Amino acid sequence: MLAKPQEFEQRLARGLESLYVIGGDQPLLVQEARDAIVAKAREAGCEERLRFEVDGKFDWGALESQGASLSLFASQRIIDLRIPGGKPGRVGSKALSTLAERVKGGGESDVWIVSLPRLDNQLQKSAWFKALAGAGLAVRFNDVPLAQLPVWITRRAAAQGVRLERDAAELIAGRVEGNLLAAAQEIEKLALMDLEGPVDAARVAQGLANQSRVDTFALSDAVLDADRERGLYLLSRLRAEGTEPLLILWVIARDLRALVALAGNDQAGFKKTRIPAFLARRYQARARMLPPGNWQRLLAGCAEVDRCIKGLGEGCNAADGGARVWALLDQVMLHASRPGR
Repeated sequence: MLAKPQEFEQRLARGLESLYVIGGDQPLLVQEARDAIVAKAREAGCEERLRFEVDGKFDWGALESQGASLSLFASQRIIDLRIPGGKPGRVGSKALSTLAERVKGGGESDVWIVSLPRLDNQLQKSAWFKALAGAGLAVRFNDVPLAQLPVWITRRAAAQGVRLERDAAELIAGRVEGNLLAAAQEIEKLALMDLEGPVDAARVAQGLANQSRVDTFALSDAVLDADRERGLYLLSRLRAEGTEPLLILWVIARDLRALVALAGNDQAGFKKTRIPAFLARRYQARARMLPPGNWQRLLAGCAEVDRCIKGLGEGCNAADGGARVWALLDQVMLHASRPGR
């Protein structure tokens, strides 16, 4: 059985578990849960942290050796194991089941954090996941329903000292369309502006228009204007500012889904992207500038970027600092913003 996020927060406040299994549809919530566990472990005296990213060439034997060995520097460590593909394979499944047995038997002194992608039914039915969930605390972080997103935004803003009027929260919710990474980024920008008193939609719009940091949504203008030079420049700026590649990919992929739909005269598909109606003509004009198959291939390219972010593609791993991910994003932008016929 999976614990709810509220139960996770309550149990973490009471003390540390030896094993946490976290995953869900929202990378932001998973990351923040992981950060909260690490912070709690640091308070408890865990100074050493080992991080492992599972890909097709991952050495499970080395991980088991690390887990079974004692640290020379700390009696208790944080072992951060990330499985972005959600499929550990036969050897990995056995290793995870062994870990679960060790934790359940009280023979584990370290704090383990196993991070997974979306916890779908197939993954939850696997023997290794059931073993982990039975030995530790498993938590699923779901999407925030669009109808509840303004409330989520208001609460998060309040935690950062920003009091939002409902129309301001709704404006941000409409802008990010369910992407919590984007919503969190917008709130952080507002917090940096140090606005006094309740903030309404007009002040949010003005503040966001005047900020100096690059807006990820400016990438849409580069695509629609077929401005290659600006598109690549924006990507380089966003990378320098530490913007999450997943947030950038979400913006580009949304635009490409809209262009694919319009190129195929699929109005229903375009509406699903939730792009404002007043922008429809710009997207329609851009969709006609290149053959329909071009937009479809670029959307497939976004899927490749997504796999690379998860460490699944060739040459895609954390060791290169995300260089391969950014190279693929550059390629997608290069072709998505090329002039039309």
